[in-house]
Amino acid sequence: MKSGKPQEYVRRMFAGCTDCDICRFLMDECCLLFPRIFQLYDRELDGGPPVEDGELLELTDLCTLCGLCPCPDVRANLLRAKAERVRREGLRPQARLLSDLQSVGALRAPLRRAASLLLQGRACSAAVARLFRLQPGRRLPVPAAEDFFAWAEKRGLRKEPEAGPRAAYFVGCTAAYLFPEVARAAVAVLERCGVSVFVPDQQCCGMPTAVEGDEKRTLERVRANLEALLGLRGAGYDVVCSCPTCGYFFRVILKENACLATGCGGSERRRRARGGPALTEILPLPMPPRTYGPSWLADDFFPSLDPEKRLKLAHGIHDLGEYVRGLAHGDLRVLPQRGPGGRWVYFEPCHQREQENGGSYLELLSRIPGFQVVRVGSSTDCCGMGGSLGFKREFHEISLHLGRRLFEKIRALQPDGIVTDCLSCRLQFRHNLPYPVVHPLEILAGSVPFALQGREG
Repeated sequence: MKSGKPQEYVRRMFAGCTDCDICRFLMDECCLLFPRIFQLYDRELDGGPPVEDGELLELTDLCTLCGLCPCPDVRANLLRAKAERVRREGLRPQARLLSDLQSVGALRAPLRRAASLLLQGRACSAAVARLFRLQPGRRLPVPAAEDFFAWAEKRGLRKEPEAGPRAAYFVGCTAAYLFPEVARAAVAVLERCGVSVFVPDQQCCGMPTAVEGDEKRTLERVRANLEALLGLRGAGYDVVCSCPTCGYFFRVILKENACLATGCGGSERRRRARGGPALTEILPLPMPPRTYGPSWLADDFFPSLDPEKRLKLAHGIHDLGEYVRGLAHGDLRVLPQRGPGGRWVYFEPCHQREQENGGSYLELLSRIPGFQVVRVGSSTDCCGMGGSLGFKREFHEISLHLGRRLFEKIRALQPDGIVTDCLSCRLQFRHNLPYPVVHPLEILAGSVPFALQGREG
């Protein structure tokens, strides 16, 4: 793809958003990007100075790719703008550190244990924060002494099972290297369901590097995952994923951009918003399908990757909660005999909601005898963490602003604990709220770590 100036992509997004105007009201409380877009637009309408390139570039720092806005054009243009900005300015050291947990996790075990011990000390953690311009007081998460892949190797899960129901488990970097207890719980739940688990070679999904504009590393990792996961699917495996962000990237971002490349008509969500079929579904165009798309407002972010493979993976990878709910239908033996005591709240994170899989975990948790859990948060509530962006000094206050409404709703319920399947939400809640935070898989596996403290730092 021919490169362009980053502000050109933002201006294209800006023009589309201000021409539509829906998100002026739809996204006014759950996002910082759209209020700023319309603030700049209204200034122009009132005869003020036109929007400058620098102001356009600042908009790229306000988007976390939470997925709450309804248009793939916004995400596609911002991805391209972020990538072009990095191409010209380079990748900042803090962005490289925060977006590349895979490389940190690939350190040899002695080095990882040493890093873990050092980061547990406040002085060292503060020194790292100063060096990389991270927010003081935000304790960096500590790498696990034994990552999930090492544990899976000991359990024999790195070898392909010979027969029976088989699932290839895509773990996600945060569960693999920071919270392996969640990934171990996923294995326990799948095995209780009678499914043999295989942990294949895998790369980071690509979402963290894409958010930071690291296009080269993103493409390398997505390409490797496409080949590996589609190969396993072709061999008869069910491909499952427990990370909402990884699932959102595979099932939504790759699909949206592939639709822009193939003219497949856009997402179901977008079709419903329009109230009818896409133009390309009712008007045959005299050109090969890869030369047009449902929108002229955005380019495909992954032009070197086969669109058909991306669509095949998007439709062929299962959210683990959705998968287990299907296995547990009518069979209570896969559920624990009891849950933890007290009153708990469940927050379904943005990237999970945007996959539209029907609140699988809440349904499963609600079936556990004696376990009291209620949903918290609306369809537009967000914790504000933005993956790892909340650790950045310049984004810290933004992340707190975005999450404040949700924090207030949780405090009002005064729960004994919080359940959420997003590990970034887990970090954000632990930093801002005085309640234990666990993953639904840990409750389903009967391995809730009650010793965890609610507040970090």
